[in-house]
Amino acid sequence: MGAVYRRWVAAMMRRAAPVVLLVAFPGCTTIDPGPDFQSPYAVFDADFFYCHVEPELIFQRSCGSGDTSKGDPPNGCHFNSSVVTGMALINHPGVACAGGNHPVDRTQIGTGSAAQGNYLAASLEMSHQYVTAPIFVRPSGSSHPRQIFAASDIQVNQLLLTWAK
Repeated sequence: MGAVYRRWVAAMMRRAAPVVLLVAFPGCTTIDPGPDFQSPYAVFDADFFYCHVEPELIFQRSCGSGDTSKGDPPNGCHFNSSVVTGMALINHPGVACAGGNHPVDRTQIGTGSAAQGNYLAASLEMSHQYVTAPIFVRPSGSSHPRQIFAASDIQVNQLLLTWAK
């Protein structure tokens, strides 16, 4: 009885296997993520942003205000949310870090502060693979009104590499 039953199960498995394969693998090689696809939100070191990225990249290179001597229209860059579609920034006094890596006055970076708004806006344009992030790609010459820095700029690369970690 046992041998007959085993042969019957084996025969059924041979017949069912092609059907199972057709159902499991219908021929699709890609998966459509749908219209509401969202990637996970990456978190970057806020203190490093306040003490290094914002003053050394955004403010020093006039990303917010623009540089009229280089052809930027007055108030035509990231401090003007009606001009830019991404990374709208707010002009504010620099966050005091006393030359270190952490703000000395946490009230400057509190909820709803201009500094926090800039951090959030810049974080949306950042990636752990910083060389593919819009905060690096666009101002280094791709789809940006003017080149802010060269992609080979060692200071910018080191700054964003450190922030990406």
